[in-house]
This record gives sequence, C-alpha cells and structure tokens, in this order.
Amino acid sequence: MDALIALLVQFADAAGYVGIYGYMFLVGTFIPVPSEIMLIPAGYLASVGQKSFVIAMASGALGSLSGAVFNYYFAKWVVRRYLHGKPVLAKVERFFARHGIISVILAPLTPGLGQYMSIPAGLSRMPLRSFLPLTFTGNLIWVGFILLIGYQFGTGTQAHHGAALFSLILLGVVIVIASLYVWREMRREKGVEEGEV
Repeated sequence: MDALIALLVQFADAAGYVGIYGYMFLVGTFIPVPSEIMLIPAGYLASVGQKSFVIAMASGALGSLSGAVFNYYFAKWVVRRYLHGKPVLAKVERFFARHGIISVILAPLTPGLGQYMSIPAGLSRMPLRSFLPLTFTGNLIWVGFILLIGYQFGTGTQAHHGAALFSLILLGVVIVIASLYVWREMRREKGVEEGEV
C-alpha cells in the first residue's frame, strides 16, 4: 500500500500543473477515470510545499471545465443529430428548461454524475453564458475539496496552514455565491411557473 501511495505521489509530482489539467480534462469528459488519483497526491504535495494549492486547484477546475465543454459540443453537434425527432430529446429539453441551472452546478459535486451532465446540457443547447460559469464553480468546489483531503496528509511544520486557511475561505466564498445564485434562479423559475398557472 505504501508503495502504491508513493507511486501516485511521484506521478502527480512529475505531471505538474499541465498534467493536472490534462488528467482533469479526461475526468471532465465521458471517460470514467477517478479524479482522486491525481488530486489527493497533488493536495499532499501542496501541503509539503512542492506545489501551489491555488494553482493546482485552478488547473484541476479548468481541466474539468475543458472536458465538460468537449462533452457539451460533442452532444450538441453529434449526439443531437442522432436523436433528432426522437422523444428523448424533447424530454431532455423540457428538463433543462426547468432544472438545467441547478443540475449543472450541483452535478460536479456528485461523484459519478458530474462528468456526464454536460451531455444533456449540450443536447438542450443550454446557453454558454450559464453553462460555463456554473460548471466551473461546481468543479472548483469539488477539486478544492479533494485537494484538501490530500492536504491533510501533510503534517507538522511542513504543513502550510496559511494556504489551507486561504483555500477554505475561498471555497466558503464560492459555496456561498453558488448557493445564492441557485436560490435566486429557483425563485425565478418558481415565479415563472406560478405565472403560467
């Protein structure tokens, strides 16, 4: 077990920030690879001063977003043509018209679901002005959380407590902003539904 952990840490160290971005790009697509394999060792490396926590978090979130954008356009340009005229496409469009915003921001926080939510988003042609910031916010929260798990393995004087505090504050601010945004959109959608009655 110790040898496996050491191997994963070496892998994350050798990959660098570009490697984190590339790996998380794969995570963001429909390829079933676990983000924990890269992010937990990267979090540990940040705790011992070998990586910047903030840059690792940004690299991971941007990689996931890039993978989600790939899924989005693949679904919009390829899958949508295949499903044209089929009932399932109309169902996806109706669902996203009502719950798309909430689904996109919460999906990255749900293991096994986040990387696939961008496909129905593309099928329903969700506006990019909503899809991009919401997907990035959800991924930023998830990536930061997994990095923090790895960060906890760095102990004693090697742990950079200031960086940990900063990251927790940043994640807290992101969560509050995301929650307020979702709450506002839920109220707006409720108002629209009541107006239709």
